Amino acid sequence: MISPWAVLAGGAAAGGLALLLAELRPAPPDLGQALDRLHRTPEPRRESDPVAEASWFDRVGEQSLKLRGVRVPQQELALIGRSPARFMAHKVLFAVLGLALPGYLAAMAALFGSGLPIAVPLLVGPLLGGLLWFVPDGIVTGEAKEARTEYLHGIAAYLELVALERAADCGPAEALRRAALVGRGTVFRRIHDALERAATDRLPPWDGLDALAQELGLTPLQDVADIMRISGVDGASVYDTLRARAKSLRAELLSEELAKANTDSERMVAPGSALTLLMTVLIVFPALYKMLSVQ
Repeated sequence: MISPWAVLAGGAAAGGLALLLAELRPAPPDLGQALDRLHRTPEPRRESDPVAEASWFDRVGEQSLKLRGVRVPQQELALIGRSPARFMAHKVLFAVLGLALPGYLAAMAALFGSGLPIAVPLLVGPLLGGLLWFVPDGIVTGEAKEARTEYLHGIAAYLELVALERAADCGPAEALRRAALVGRGTVFRRIHDALERAATDRLPPWDGLDALAQELGLTPLQDVADIMRISGVDGASVYDTLRARAKSLRAELLSEELAKANTDSERMVAPGSALTLLMTVLIVFPALYKMLSVQ
């Protein structure tokens, strides 16, 4: 006879499993709340809104910008979309960390009974702080190099799209705007924003591309602006010119990728040789040791 407790336990387990499946199943959307979100009037942001105010981290960076002799890589920061204030805040944070770390280690050593001389944190702290001060520069340089490659690939695609729009009998300004609306990446978004700013200021779109090229330090984008300026002012046919510039840009990117691949291959020679030597020693050593140990 089946125990009633077993029946109750099975029913409870089945009910729990059913509740779990019901919770995991996606619930139908609430159309009333969805319509309210679509038609809701946004509330005006108050001046004391913490989102609108700059954080203390950014305020520290803004004050650090006033230091003399500090070099701020404007083009690199523009490429990665980081503000100079945030960059300076990172530099200050790294420097303070370098200054405080030796003192913290000395305090921990004194707490455990093996104190360090007071001269160690006084000498090592400023040295480590000075070294860490330049760490954000290296980080920004590396990120900007990767972002620059991404921008160049996007500009090559943008050149092709502009050429196709011109082949479809679109005007120079319209071709630039329609080509910028095709992509969804960072490059196309920045180009579209530059074109919108130029339209707001009642300037030709190639002037907006010119300003963006100077801000980011990208020569190919400057070439796009120059080519389309010629087309807009003189009415010249620039389809072949755009395709040729896109082809040359892709060739430059391909050569850079090949050079990077060759460099990486050369860097792998030394570790591979060391690994081969180690394997040879591991294989030969037992036999050699046995031969030498035989009397």
